[in-house]
This record gives sequence, structure tokens and C-alpha cells, in this order.
Amino acid sequence: MKILLSRFRKSDSKGAALIIVLAFVVLLTGLVLAYFSRTTTDRQLAKSSFDDTASDLLARSALDITVSDLKQEIINNPTVSTANVQPARYGDASIPNLIRRSFSGDPTGRTSSISTTAASANGRSISLARWNSHYLVPRLNPSSTATDSTPVLSFTAPDWVLLTGQGPAPAPPPSSVIGRYAFAVYDEGGLLDMTLAGYPAWTQSGGGGNPNVTPTPWFTNVGRKGILAFADLTALPAAPSTTLPQTQINSIVGWRNYATTQQTGSFFPASAPTFKISDRNAQDAWGTSLLDFGDPPYPTPCPLFPFTSVDTSTSSSRTDQAIMTRQQLLKLRSSLGFSQNSLQYMGTFSR
Repeated sequence: MKILLSRFRKSDSKGAALIIVLAFVVLLTGLVLAYFSRTTTDRQLAKSSFDDTASDLLARSALDITVSDLKQEIINNPTVSTANVQPARYGDASIPNLIRRSFSGDPTGRTSSISTTAASANGRSISLARWNSHYLVPRLNPSSTATDSTPVLSFTAPDWVLLTGQGPAPAPPPSSVIGRYAFAVYDEGGLLDMTLAGYPAWTQSGGGGNPNVTPTPWFTNVGRKGILAFADLTALPAAPSTTLPQTQINSIVGWRNYATTQQTGSFFPASAPTFKISDRNAQDAWGTSLLDFGDPPYPTPCPLFPFTSVDTSTSSSRTDQAIMTRQQLLKLRSSLGFSQNSLQYMGTFSR
């Protein structure tokens, strides 16, 4: 009897030990699977980060090469003349704002004959509409109100510049290519800086209030036409036979200069801002923000208001709003709905 009991106890101990071992195996297997799952995710994230960094470095290198060409022109022409006061133009001379683009046979000697509109091995390409997503090139169909940036037929898409470990090459062996880029350089120096350009028409009925002593009265300010803020945007083409309507200009100025034109409603973008013909206080507040540097004698140096800042005054707890980038300008156009054709005359940092 004692022998049988002893055997049963030994069997129970072995069974318990087996269960414990199996539990440890299951736990260890779970830990190993969790580790491999985590390392796989980390590897994917690391590869994604590496690819992003590599793409960023490639883009920066392409920008450095393109800018260095422009700087080299300055070095090569120390004496400024009418022939070299602007960068050399090549590519599509008929496009007003286009300075140059990459194309096979261009003066750099680096560009391949592969167009960016041609599909690559992975099927990707850059369409003409995407090349003109900034709207700096005139549109193919200016009469269309649909959102379409397809450029005029005279614009040709840039060609690829192929990069190798030794730098750009026009026709390198495919196995040595580590990246590619293409470029188009535009001149925004002659465009209207929409952080300031344009003035409203104070034609709505109503308003009131006495104008302040300084600055000079509103009509005198408008009559000066001496600064960009008094540029007449109604001269900009909106369609083949029409120009930008004043109502749309009012919307631009009302959003941009909300506080300095003393707007009070939440009009944007559903309704129009208010510019009352007799609201001399609002007129004077806007003129003051543009022209008033205080009463003489003026301080030395004269106070400066950089275009990177907005007026600190508020109206209905809101300030003015600056248009700092072209993307913001495009988004504003989409919200307000003014003509896409006018964008080729508008910029954001040409002052």
C-alpha cells in the first residue's frame, strides 16, 4: 500500500512539473512573438524614417545645385548690366514668370532626356497640372470655373536630372542612379504681394463717426497711391473678357485686414465683409495702420513694421491675418472663390 501511494505521488509531481514547463514554454513563446512583432514594427518605422531622410537630403542637394547655378552667374558677371541684371532664362521663354526649367540639352549639361510626364518603372509621373499647381503659369482654359491648373500648351514639363554617387549625369547606367529631381524656377519679384496689396471699396450705405486728426483723411490716403496697399486689383484679369470684381477684393481685404478695417461679423467665407461709405472711423483705422508713424518729430530710426508681423489691434477679439506662403494664398482663393486666373499675378513675399 505504501509503495502504490509513493508511486502516485511521484506521478503527480511529474505531471505538475510538465504543466509548469509547458506554461513557461507558452510564456516564452509569447514573449518571443511579441519581441519579433515589436522589432518588425521598429524596423518598418526605421526604414520609413531612413527613406524620408534620404528623400529630404536628395531634395536639399537638388536645391543646392540649382541655387549654386544662380550664384555662379552672379560671380561670373561682377559688373551689372541690362544683359545680366536678371538670371539667364532658358526653357520656355513665352511663359512670363518662368526663369528656367530642367530640360535635355540645357546649359547645365546635367539633364537627361526623360520627361517628368513619362511613367517610371513604378508607374509614377508628374502631370502638367501638377507642375502648375502654384498657378504661376497661365491656365490652358481661362474661361473654365472648375478647379484646373493645367497650363497653356506652350509650357513643357521639365525633364529629370538623374543623380549618381558621383553627382548628376545626363545618361548614367541605370544601376548607378540613386535618385532624380527636376526643377522649374519662377520669378515672383514682379508679382503683387498679397500680404498687403489691394484696398476695399467703401461703398455700402451707413456708418458714421468722426475721423481722427491723424493720419490725413481717407480720400487723401487713397489719392496718394504711393504704396502697394493702394494697388488697384480690379485691373487683374479674372477671365478672358473680365477683371477681378471689387466684391472679391473686399473679401480678401476683409479677411486679411479684419481688425484694421474694424470688421465685426463672422462673414468669412459665407457672406461679405462690411465697408460702409460713412464709416470714417474704420477707414481711418485702416489708413493709420498703413501710413501713420505718429506725429512729428519722428523717432530715429523710423519705426518699422515687418511684413512677417500683423497689426496688434483687435476687432471682435480678432486680429489681422497674414498670408505667409503661397499654399495659404491658394487655400484662401479656394475659400473665397476668386478667379484662379488672377493667381499668376499674385505672390506672398515680393516686398
